[in-house]
Amino acid sequence: MSRRSLVAVLAGVLVAALAALAVVVLVHRSSVTVSASSTRAGTDAGDLLGGDGDAPDGDRDVAWQSDGEAVGAWVRLTWPEPTEVDHVEVSTPGDPATAFGSATVEFDGGPSVLVTADASGRATADFPARRVSSVRLVIATVPDGATSVALSSLTVDDTGSPVATSPPAPGSTTVTSSSDPGSAGALVDGDVAAGATGEAWAAAADDPSPWVELAWPQPRLVASVQVFGPEGTAGDPTQDPDTPLHGVLRFSDGSTVPVSGIAAGGGPATTLAFAPRTVSGVRLELARTDPAGSTPVSLRELAVHDAGTTPPPWPRGADGHATTTYAVTPPDAEDCSTTSPAVGRSTGGQLALVCPAPGSAVSGTTTVVVAGPADTAVSATAYVDPAGSVPGTVQQVAAGTTDASGRVALTVDTSVLAAGPTALRVDLAAPAGSTPAVPVYVQLVNRSGVALDGESHAPAGMTLQHAEEFTDPLSISRTGAGSQYAATKPSYEQGGTFGEASFADPADGGGTLATLDSSYLRIRTQGTDPEGRTHESGILSSARVGGSGFAAQYGYFEARMLGAPGTGSWPAFWMLDTENTTPRGPTAGEIDAVELYGHDTTGTCHTGHNWGYGVDDGGVATCIQDTITDWALSWHTYGVRFLPDGADFYIDGVRVAQYTGLRQSADPYYFLVDLALGGGWPVDLAPTGDTTDLYVDWIRAYT
Repeated sequence: MSRRSLVAVLAGVLVAALAALAVVVLVHRSSVTVSASSTRAGTDAGDLLGGDGDAPDGDRDVAWQSDGEAVGAWVRLTWPEPTEVDHVEVSTPGDPATAFGSATVEFDGGPSVLVTADASGRATADFPARRVSSVRLVIATVPDGATSVALSSLTVDDTGSPVATSPPAPGSTTVTSSSDPGSAGALVDGDVAAGATGEAWAAAADDPSPWVELAWPQPRLVASVQVFGPEGTAGDPTQDPDTPLHGVLRFSDGSTVPVSGIAAGGGPATTLAFAPRTVSGVRLELARTDPAGSTPVSLRELAVHDAGTTPPPWPRGADGHATTTYAVTPPDAEDCSTTSPAVGRSTGGQLALVCPAPGSAVSGTTTVVVAGPADTAVSATAYVDPAGSVPGTVQQVAAGTTDASGRVALTVDTSVLAAGPTALRVDLAAPAGSTPAVPVYVQLVNRSGVALDGESHAPAGMTLQHAEEFTDPLSISRTGAGSQYAATKPSYEQGGTFGEASFADPADGGGTLATLDSSYLRIRTQGTDPEGRTHESGILSSARVGGSGFAAQYGYFEARMLGAPGTGSWPAFWMLDTENTTPRGPTAGEIDAVELYGHDTTGTCHTGHNWGYGVDDGGVATCIQDTITDWALSWHTYGVRFLPDGADFYIDGVRVAQYTGLRQSADPYYFLVDLALGGGWPVDLAPTGDTTDLYVDWIRAYT
């Protein structure tokens, strides 16, 4: 065969192969189902697959446009079978009125990556390959005033370039800074996990816009940054604790994350987790909290962590960490009989606890005494989950009749109850047609019993960014200075107290906040005078006063909790945006993962709020009833996932509510857990001696 003939044959083979490939591509595209949150007339989300994304700027047509939606609008691609992907590309027509700034790309409802549009209206990102059945693009930010979003094309395929899945090799990170570049290498010379930050970098005194930057030889999928502030404490005199710096993280893809506060004085970092993004570098642009002051601009370390890596906590006891911590051991239950002094009191024919005291440690066969009307039947129920019981149920565990003095001793086998914090509900028999008496809850710490499953229900594939298991004495102070947590709501404007109980400073020794048995957080509300007219309680915040601490953007937050019962108790697990901790944040976003009201222990409430916008936008709570086992008797996990425009709420891994309209959904949010009183309901904790406890097994955050 001649060379010309061979070339012709090969050319024919190539043409046939390309034709076959084109057929495969067309078949593949036609098998993808495209759906959208809304679609403006005359457009079709299905046209995004063949859109003209490669056309020059200004020449790209509108394939799909949302109808009256901007932030939160979405398009979903669904494949008939799992498909490997590692690349996403989105284009817009280039009209600023329908453009977007950033979007999250969610894989099978689990992990996500962030993509950011460039000046031409295109957004592209590579990521480590994964097999998916669906991908959803959700618009996260838009220009001010935009009321809809238009796209020209959307491609999700396997044509991506390699992305690093582990930290760069030692010495390969390029470190630069706005001034004193010779010392910039100090930003990466430490060992955060060991509590060592090495040398420090300091900007020149006359540097008007200080910044530091890290760059890597290969793009990385990063998901968190830790910033360690100045060693010294001289700074803004209006800040307590001292938080002299703030700034913004500016990534190489154009995305940004605000850094609301960077604490001074050594010690723990400001840790910001966020939706993963593929970048080759990040710049931290710094500003002084007190611009008129003489605060030196200095950092000890800047650590960047990849998706799949949990940022290391600052070791307790390391330099700069407060040495005061809080832990309690529950007292053993004292001998309990019908002649014991009463813990609680009540009126109007209601029940009251005689003994043991709330939070007492018990094991084996235990006696509980309550008081009520004479010669009346009572019954005790509890969450029972013996081996082989799936799932556990609330069952009667004891019964009796009050004697002539109105007291009854109930004998309970605690071996079938939950190990650790547990509770009994004691009810008074009510005549037919009458209003049932208010039950009394007896909270105990069970030294015997059944160890219950406490697994997280976080979406598969997300990165664990913060894990507080409460296995160590609680690191907390009023403002958070030098500690892991703050014992206040750190909002600069509204102060730290709300409801009808004051949140005590742990240093005062009241015992309202402490780890219990190296396993749980106990938040206790207790009376502060003999008549119980005033109460003190506790609150824990992952942000410190001034804005440093832990926060997550587009995160999933989850807590496993038990209790606290009692008329007027108001425990909650909730989140606020970090800027509200500073004078720069006159507005605030709030998401209440769960609010519980002690008079109704089978109901839960979930909502969001936009504060400070000059309109009545406080949010309307979604309250649900009888969907879970009594939350004062059984443990539950309460989760919330932040999404562009709002949040989804979960109990035990089941979505129970949604909230849309969160104006500051793109901000980082910190978490709080507290035991307040009131919340619009009367307070009467007298039946249990003005004491009730909220127990938290763990709190975790993911992105």
